[in-house]
Amino acid sequence: MEKRTYSLTAIKPVLYTVVFELKKQKKKFYFFLAITILIGFLLGYILQLIPSSLLADTQTEFFNTGLQFISFITLFAACLFFSGIICSEFNKKTGAIVFPKINKYKLIVGKYLGNLILVMAIITVYYFLLGILGFYYYAGPISPKLFYSYGIALLYVIALSSFVTFFSSFMRSVNITIISTLIILLMGFSIVDQIVVLIFAGDFEPLYSLSYLGSLITGILNTPFPDPRYVEFTFGGEGGGFGPGGHFTFGQWITPSIGMGITLLVVNIVVFFILAAFLFKRRQL
Repeated sequence: MEKRTYSLTAIKPVLYTVVFELKKQKKKFYFFLAITILIGFLLGYILQLIPSSLLADTQTEFFNTGLQFISFITLFAACLFFSGIICSEFNKKTGAIVFPKINKYKLIVGKYLGNLILVMAIITVYYFLLGILGFYYYAGPISPKLFYSYGIALLYVIALSSFVTFFSSFMRSVNITIISTLIILLMGFSIVDQIVVLIFAGDFEPLYSLSYLGSLITGILNTPFPDPRYVEFTFGGEGGGFGPGGHFTFGQWITPSIGMGITLLVVNIVVFFILAAFLFKRRQL
């Protein structure tokens, strides 16, 4: 009985922090939710009313088109919701406060879980909206691949949150964390990926890139699954490389394999959370 009472006492501060964070971030949540619903509604319904915008042949293709913006939604949400998990405690000088009923680790865990619930709710609403529209347009059961994509999207959100939390553990302010992570996730990985593909062509898969791993969200919807996963596009004529006609070949990795993508997302989550905890402890000292 005493152990049960102790465990409840240990968990309560985390739950209180979660509830507080949910209330604190509700305006940001409502804003993102409205944007998410608007994007889903525009892509899934209004655009279908335009004569030049033809409805996809299959339900899976419809979901693939509707999920093209999911990476941007998850990316911006992760940067804005998780950027202040750790650095805000030091920026606002609360890291030096001796809490009587909650230690700093429980505070960080509660803040993280509260924001994770909100971001996952945003992603869930987007998928729910697409599922309803897919059922409406194609009058049939929803493809199970949408649920596979949903699971990978949630895993991708956790991976992004661990990455942003890692930066939050050593950055000086929330704004700097947001700007830094946005630049790296939006442009940094993409630029490096293009350089790697240009140098190594199809010999080196950019499995280090969170942006590339995120492509599995839509890649898993393809029937059949892309094989080969590396493709080349030739512009200006036949043949590869720069030729007399000015043609050239551009290579691209479409998506990681399902097993490798999921495994590396989990590895990223574990590694970045361990690094964040280590740097947070050093920062306290």
